[in-house]
Amino acid sequence: MKKLTNNTKLGKLVLLCNVLVFVLFVISMLNLIKFDKTNNAVIDERANYNKLYENYATAQHPLRQDSAEVAYYQYKLDTLQQKTALSKDEKNALAESIEVTKQTLADKQKQREAHLKAVAEYEKEYTPTHENWLKLNADNTSAKKSFWIWACITIVFFLIKTLLFAKWGADNNRNLRNVAPWMKSGMKPYSAYIAWFVPFINLIRPLSFYKELWNETDYALESVADKERDENNIDNSNLYMSIWWAFLLCSVWLMNFVLFGTFFREGALFVKTNHLTMIIVAVVIMVITMCIETLIILNYNKKNLKLIENEDKFNK
Repeated sequence: MKKLTNNTKLGKLVLLCNVLVFVLFVISMLNLIKFDKTNNAVIDERANYNKLYENYATAQHPLRQDSAEVAYYQYKLDTLQQKTALSKDEKNALAESIEVTKQTLADKQKQREAHLKAVAEYEKEYTPTHENWLKLNADNTSAKKSFWIWACITIVFFLIKTLLFAKWGADNNRNLRNVAPWMKSGMKPYSAYIAWFVPFINLIRPLSFYKELWNETDYALESVADKERDENNIDNSNLYMSIWWAFLLCSVWLMNFVLFGTFFREGALFVKTNHLTMIIVAVVIMVITMCIETLIILNYNKKNLKLIENEDKFNK
């Protein structure tokens, strides 16, 4: 029989990663709250900004035509003024045309001035709103970028923690297979990795894996125990593991819900949802999940040590 390995340090490393993941998760949620705030500010301001922009743009539309008409009549006036009349009738007609063109040019200039004044009034209201709009969007982009950076760091460390947790489970499973011949028909050590990282299988297999590991370890220890099993001693470990798994799935679902509502729904999270409450609930669920996971790891570490203490009895 192969020598059993002490996996308690690996279990403690998983717990240390849990603390780190939780801290990163809280930082990510604080950045998400900041992004949610800036995103709501952008959405609240959008209607007002669009209205002012539309008014400002509409006020500018006649200016192009005004400039073209002023330029046309100015050119016509200059051309008429350069003409030389050959007769008295032509001179009178030319003078009349010049006078009409001057009046029309004056009217067009007055019209352009009126439009320029209107644009100036709209610009006076639009400019600070536009500057505020640019600032809100810049703040929103910065907050979004900051959140994604922390979220990605959290996900990376969560994957590292999960990988270590899978290795801890695989190593303990390997120990158990060395002392329990009946485990040849049970889950293999590599099942610990498959359980966590294969889609759909990871919805239920991790719970099955750790339940089997826990129950079969208890059975193996009872088989070499000096005293008989106390039938009145109720073992609630399976219930605790089920609660742990339910909270873990709930936390994953809730975070997907929060992220989907933040980035794929108008209004930052669902419009009628209390955003801060959702995040607080997600943090609380994660705390409960990690507390139960901590108890599971610490308690199984004790079983790991008991297996090593009784290693000689399994050799008999």
